[in-house]
Amino acid sequence: MAIKCLYIFKDITEISSLINILDEMNWKIEKEYLKDRVSFYSKTVLFKKLKSDFLLKKLSIWPLKDEEVITWMDTLTLVSRVMLQLFKSGVQTNKISLVMEYPIVFGNHMRTDYLLIYDRLIIVLEFGMFNQDEKRSEERYTKKLQESNSYRQIIDNLLKPGVDVVNYVMIYRPEFSKVSNSKIISNIEYNQLELQKLTNFIKHLVKLQDNCAPLYQLEYLESIL
Repeated sequence: MAIKCLYIFKDITEISSLINILDEMNWKIEKEYLKDRVSFYSKTVLFKKLKSDFLLKKLSIWPLKDEEVITWMDTLTLVSRVMLQLFKSGVQTNKISLVMEYPIVFGNHMRTDYLLIYDRLIIVLEFGMFNQDEKRSEERYTKKLQESNSYRQIIDNLLKPGVDVVNYVMIYRPEFSKVSNSKIISNIEYNQLELQKLTNFIKHLVKLQDNCAPLYQLEYLESIL
């Protein structure tokens, strides 16, 4: 039985088709208001595809806001960077599945941004962008963390024991100003640091999963002789 969601990427190559389109568009995480970005990008092929696929799969009882589609394009960019970092660090990304926009069963129509699945590990991954001062960024993180905790608890309660369900929230910053046609270097550096933290978090949990594997434990027994 298929999982109801926007997309399931079963390895890094499956997500690359969407990322390639974003690359061709020279996609940037822009600081302009989402409604203004919608006006500019709503006619693009990828925007139409994401919106059409979401509506076709009937993933929500609520009307889809066009601004949400823009955030999907932003977060796909971020997720692709994480997957690339994981691959370069030696993680077997071909064993990682990504579930995008997953309506939680018995979740009162709530949807997770992403589920990252590896063996018996599920990471509930939520993103949020702030474009304000530090106080607002803390409020944004707290709100997203509360949502993420709720998602994790609901999923964890429904699954059999033995599956580790954890959650992670990353707040990111806009990296480009369309008005001035310039990069926001400080925000790019900030995002790089936050993405590295997320990568390290995933690597740590993947290693814990690998250490529980029977083959690893047999190999470990050989090493202590």
